[in-house]
Amino acid sequence: MWACDQGLSSTIVNSYQAVPVFANVLQSFLAAQCALVGDHLWPEDATEKVMKDPYYDFIVVGAGSAGAVVANRLSEVPHWKVLLIEAGGNPTIATEIPQLFLGNMNTTEDWGYTTQPQAGACRSYKNKGCAWPRGKTLGGSSSINAMYYVRGNKQDYEEWAANGNRGWSYNDVLPYFKKSENFSKFSLDDDAANYHGIGGYLSVENTERADDFEKIIIEANKELGTKILRDINGGNQMGVTQAQSTTKDGIRHSTARAFLNPVKDRPNLHVMKNAYVTKILFKDASGSNEASGVLVSQNGLDIKVKSRKEVIISAGAINTPKLLLLSGIGPKKQLQDLGLSVKANLPVGENLQDHAFVPIYYTLKGDKQLTSLPNIVNAFAEYILNRKGPFSALNPNTVISFINTTDSASSSPDIQHHYFFAGPSQSNVMDAYKKHGVSEEFNDKVNKVNENNFILAICTVLLKPKSKGRIVLNSIDPYDSPLIYANYFDDPEDLETIINGIKYVLKFADTKIFKDVGFKLHWVDLEACQQYDKQSDTFIECMARETTFSLYHPVGTAKMGPHGDDTAVVDPDLKVKGVERLRVIDASVMPSIVRGNTNAPVIMVGEKGADLIKKDWLENDKDTASDTSLNSDKCQNVSLLSYFSGW
Repeated sequence: MWACDQGLSSTIVNSYQAVPVFANVLQSFLAAQCALVGDHLWPEDATEKVMKDPYYDFIVVGAGSAGAVVANRLSEVPHWKVLLIEAGGNPTIATEIPQLFLGNMNTTEDWGYTTQPQAGACRSYKNKGCAWPRGKTLGGSSSINAMYYVRGNKQDYEEWAANGNRGWSYNDVLPYFKKSENFSKFSLDDDAANYHGIGGYLSVENTERADDFEKIIIEANKELGTKILRDINGGNQMGVTQAQSTTKDGIRHSTARAFLNPVKDRPNLHVMKNAYVTKILFKDASGSNEASGVLVSQNGLDIKVKSRKEVIISAGAINTPKLLLLSGIGPKKQLQDLGLSVKANLPVGENLQDHAFVPIYYTLKGDKQLTSLPNIVNAFAEYILNRKGPFSALNPNTVISFINTTDSASSSPDIQHHYFFAGPSQSNVMDAYKKHGVSEEFNDKVNKVNENNFILAICTVLLKPKSKGRIVLNSIDPYDSPLIYANYFDDPEDLETIINGIKYVLKFADTKIFKDVGFKLHWVDLEACQQYDKQSDTFIECMARETTFSLYHPVGTAKMGPHGDDTAVVDPDLKVKGVERLRVIDASVMPSIVRGNTNAPVIMVGEKGADLIKKDWLENDKDTASDTSLNSDKCQNVSLLSYFSGW
């Protein structure tokens, strides 16, 4: 990564004084890169401030899809002093360029988790476990994901409410989706105004164009009877469309860029970076179950930070249960077996759900020149200098569709399809398979067919898995990765549903548009499945078990539920049961996974969770400012000035 440093820029430019044209171009290039990902865009590290005064009203652990939102909203109250703690650092150039999202796996911005080996899925991986990338940077997974903005289905939230989670019905959560959003390309007279908001922190863009590949996919779905939708987040989710995205003017709009950048100078918001929370602290009184702060490890130092009001855990569906367990909150037997004292006997780590998918490939003869090095270099330069060109958008991968494999009249889907293209010898896409850790057999065979062909991977996503996994501690070492048991396809109905979804994909081969263009179905010839007839369900099952992938949507490991629900960890106000002044606000709290990509719902959870905290503390909050140097008008003016002056 180039440094955003005028000294470096001057040094390079001075060394090329004999070539002034090149020097000017290089200087412009460096300046453009600095404007994209310079350290000046993000809150400064507050470690020194924390060391001097470690007392805060609220401590938020994790600056991801939810945590960045929570920290922003709580610090809107000028006399509240808020600390946000993130294990990673600032976003990088690779995280911010939309088309490079596949390259973020197994980098310093990824926790690099993998699931435990299981006999029935993920069998084409070297270690027989699926890759589960999770963001480790400001913005969390919203900084490394594919940027699709999908809220799920109305029925998802109705089910949450019906199971005793008051305040979480669709009508309850819709205002929070709208609150976050600055939705582009519609007028307030449009029907979209019923479902979308403007003026929020988060940029949500409609795809402005469809390239030829995307038009082909939409037409093929239409031939198969799937409705073409205008707005996947509107009144009807069933159909095919181009996804909306969390992007702005050719740049990823993560929660870091959306919710932290505009308030980076807000004086009552402090951010610790590259700081790892190893334990939740409790009030000193013997047997107390009142959270009083956290223990933070940074640069070899252990720092105790104290909270006056609450500790909020927003570390995600893997790291949140891990931290709770390390702090003595979890299943009694597991904690006792590890020698940990039990603060609260709760089913932490249970109820794990994820969206598994299986790719089916179509090929089309293509020209390697399209993805030649000179073309890629030119496209990259166009992006860095002007934020334009193929690197600035998700095309040709924007199309998504939702179907119900057993009831075509249903208003809720059981299968989602993503459509990903790779040009001939397009190494950045194919390298993603290596980063997943797939077997050499699978990787080599996909790469071989990609040498002279476009590849279209149609990914069949199981939306409502009945199989559930769990997360457990591997040891009491806070730096030891937890054990992730995904348990994909443990319930036979899950396998039946995904087989039906794959059969839908096979129908594309018979559409007129695919035949006219020349797309051919291509089965990856894996040795494990060669014994089966390719027309049989047994063969499709084998391929599903061999080529299982995760869509990176783990949820549910600190389940929300009403009092009396023994399977729940938090109540509908997101308070950890049996523990005072401690909440969880992230994907962990979902009682059941939503029918769609999870980033937008997690941002909504962050918005609603922050409001729940405000409701509790502002109604009877008679405190004066915790730091008398803070000024209400000053806080608000900094926020508004930052927001309206852009990045």
